[in-house]
Amino acid sequence: MIDRRALPLLLVVPAGAQSADYHWKVIRNASQIGTHDVTFQREGDALTVLSEVVVVPRVLGVVVYRYEHRYTEITRAGRFVSVRSRLNRNGTLVEVEADAVPGGVAIRGPDGPQRLAADAAPLSWWQPGRFGGAVPIFGSTTGKLMELRWTREIRPAGVIRWRCAGEVDATLDYDAQGRWVAYSVLSDDGSTVSYSA
Repeated sequence: MIDRRALPLLLVVPAGAQSADYHWKVIRNASQIGTHDVTFQREGDALTVLSEVVVVPRVLGVVVYRYEHRYTEITRAGRFVSVRSRLNRNGTLVEVEADAVPGGVAIRGPDGPQRLAADAAPLSWWQPGRFGGAVPIFGSTTGKLMELRWTREIRPAGVIRWRCAGEVDATLDYDAQGRWVAYSVLSDDGSTVSYSA
């Protein structure tokens, strides 16, 4: 029902941005079907981000789909260091690990080990500094480079709207301080999934 690539995959706080936690409700067809919580812990120039997505839509009180994605990312001085990701999609488990290593990013995922360019980073929906082709982006649930197309629009009150197309079709807004404030995405069945605070 919901594309595994369509939900936020990884989170990293941009340099200078607030690191207040996020607590989202996941909404589909005007009903809450899950939550997405993001918490931050900073020690010196190191930032650890824990993201937990739980999507469990129900029909007549019965869970008809389960998507649980827990991942932890570490950055240091704004640069990607590592990510550990575990996805449970209807009982199918997928784990991905990625680490910055000399000269590249080493990834271990469902397709075996891979090595990406040194500036590669995971997709971070509220980290627009990575958007628009700024760096090679990989999915934290696949370990693969993603093919994405981006457009950027300046909105009233300093809001920046990014639209993403390709493997994921999503619209995201960021306020004048760079904080992620809105998200919607097209799901596998053609419906729109959105976030509400």
